[in-house]
Amino acid sequence: MREPRQLGDDPMPAEQVAMKVPPRNRWQVLLVEYELLDAYWAALHARTWVSGMVVVGLSMIGITFQATMMQSGIEETSRMLALIGGICSLITFGWWLLIRRMFAAQRVAEYRRNEIERELGMRSSLYLTFLRQSRKFENRGTTVARQLAEGDNELEQGLRDFGLSSEGKPWMPRLMSERLVWSVMPWLLIAAWGSLFLMKA
Repeated sequence: MREPRQLGDDPMPAEQVAMKVPPRNRWQVLLVEYELLDAYWAALHARTWVSGMVVVGLSMIGITFQATMMQSGIEETSRMLALIGGICSLITFGWWLLIRRMFAAQRVAEYRRNEIERELGMRSSLYLTFLRQSRKFENRGTTVARQLAEGDNELEQGLRDFGLSSEGKPWMPRLMSERLVWSVMPWLLIAAWGSLFLMKA
């Protein structure tokens, strides 16, 4: 009969085993946390798009109506535009502050989600983060891969290979950033209201 294996027979130290293979309950906790973070990130993403489409849609309807229906050079027109444009500009500025808070919460969720992926050997969120942070210009892809890998050579090489692939090289990545577009949009709407006031005053 084979004798049970003693603890001292394990060639790998217990501390290293604990770091390499987390206990089953820890895996479960990390997977639940990952799912919660992913759902939280998706909810924030949906809120950004829905609120953005509402603000942009209503602003464009208001600007179009004011531009076509109100006559130029009338004092009443100037007052109405100043009132409506001022209120809409304040609402748009408040929305800009709101999405900045949502983007900050998204970055926190992404950071923690990437930590869990590194520990569990997952890759999808890390690749998305690499795609967003890396740039074609100045060859920053290698630096970003090294930072995200945090000493994991296999992960770093995988990120580098992804950066060299066609999927990792989007067209004009600086201008296609979703957060950049939503951050600039409020100021464009405020500028449109200001331009309409100057045209109709």
